[in-house]
Amino acid sequence: MFKFNTETLIAHPIHTSAFVVTFGLLLFFPYRLPVMLGLLLLGCLVYLSMFFGAKFAVPDSANRS
Repeated sequence: MFKFNTETLIAHPIHTSAFVVTFGLLLFFPYRLPVMLGLLLLGCLVYLSMFFGAKFAVPDSANRS
């Protein structure tokens, strides 16, 4: 079972806020975005998803044996 570690999100507040804002813009923006801006935001979202995926995948030292 996947345990969600909120300490990782709290430790990186700028990345977390950028992820939330980018996701919100791409999902809920009421008008169609220009293509270049949409690609830039999508690339930013992919980068942040990979960043948090790497941070969540690292086991903490208590689980290492």
